[in-house]
Amino acid sequence: MEVSEVNEIENLEFKWGKKRGNGGRKKDVQFYESFAYDGVAYTLYDNVYLHKQGESFPYLGKLVKIWENPDKSKKVKVLWFFQPFEISHYLVAELTHANEVLLASGEGVGLTNTNPLEAIGGKCNVLCISKDSRNPQPSDEDLQLADFVFFRTFDVGKCVILDKMDDKIAGIDGTCSLII
Repeated sequence: MEVSEVNEIENLEFKWGKKRGNGGRKKDVQFYESFAYDGVAYTLYDNVYLHKQGESFPYLGKLVKIWENPDKSKKVKVLWFFQPFEISHYLVAELTHANEVLLASGEGVGLTNTNPLEAIGGKCNVLCISKDSRNPQPSDEDLQLADFVFFRTFDVGKCVILDKMDDKIAGIDGTCSLII
């Protein structure tokens, strides 16, 4: 699901936000906690729509890393949500909610990948409705405002749907507190 070949749209507002630190072999990659793009403020762990040229539907993901390379290219690492049509041949039971998505988990292709920041098409409201004790239960108003809901994961390595939320997903400790 690599989102690439995005046409850069000129004249869109962009501004880096809070810096996190430097990385890369030469320590010349600048990491960030936030940025503003096209009039919208984004922070780590926001849920976003991403567009791929030639595709009519957006992909859904969670921003888990944001950086600028020495060549000034802007990148985001995205943890994916799967929409039912993307994994339909693995679904053995009906989805319980019309707007249900599944959070990518496990290890392998399809868990995360790097995309140009310009692939972001806006924020989306993905709400965790897991009954897990670590998850604060959403209000009725929160549920009405949600674009999508999730309470299960899709293990990309084993190609199975899991009802239990792991403590670590995509190498991020404490994922439940960040995602749920």
